[in-house]
Amino acid sequence: MHQAHPQYPYVPPLPRTRQPVFDSGRMLRGDWVVLGMYLVLFIFGAAGLMTMIPGFTEAFNDQESATFGVNMIAYVVVFTAAIIMGFDTLRRSFATFKYYPWVKIPMIPGAWFATLIVGAIVMVLLGNPVKSENQLAIEGMTRSVPFMTMFVVTALLGPFVEEYVFRHLLIGKLSRKLNVWVCVAISVVLFTGLHFIGAGSFDITSAIPYTTLGVMMSVAYVVTGKSLAYSYILHVFNNSVALVISYTLLPLFQQ
Repeated sequence: MHQAHPQYPYVPPLPRTRQPVFDSGRMLRGDWVVLGMYLVLFIFGAAGLMTMIPGFTEAFNDQESATFGVNMIAYVVVFTAAIIMGFDTLRRSFATFKYYPWVKIPMIPGAWFATLIVGAIVMVLLGNPVKSENQLAIEGMTRSVPFMTMFVVTALLGPFVEEYVFRHLLIGKLSRKLNVWVCVAISVVLFTGLHFIGAGSFDITSAIPYTTLGVMMSVAYVVTGKSLAYSYILHVFNNSVALVISYTLLPLFQQ
């Protein structure tokens, strides 16, 4: 037994603080509304009906700009509903950075880089890397849409909508009914499939970047205590880097 010095009484060590798990709560009516809006506009393609409005397509300079306009309106609508429902969860889950910040902050670029390397290795092993139609469409938009406009939609609004649906709902809330790692698998499969909706074709090598990204963000979401804020920041970082490359380096290789 530890004997305290009479002048220096023994002070027991403070208990080790444990990272909290941010409760996602049960599915609310508003969550179903957001999920329904996402399915209708993006999965079932209702957003594309805007191009049938007289004068809509003609209001843009080219087809790429018109396609971006459709996505921008759809993302603004769903983002507005999602931020109303998820703002409190997003705000609270920033508290994850109070625990082990020396690991979590460097892991934002670190996890992104590791995902890039793993994805590249897998694609080389599979052979014949092919860009998805989704990626080709985004690259086409970069030639018509100003960087800041693209940044707001692709790096700020889009990531929050996707993190709300694929992490907050499909892992955070669904894990109240299923094992959390089963939910992670469901989230990754659906997240990958999302990027091939309407493509008419599927190539395993073009799916690798989306799968590795989905795995990285889903695992990060779970290990940071189901932090919507952390997975959102990871997604923003990934899309921001991709956009900067698309607007700066990609044109140099296309000349």
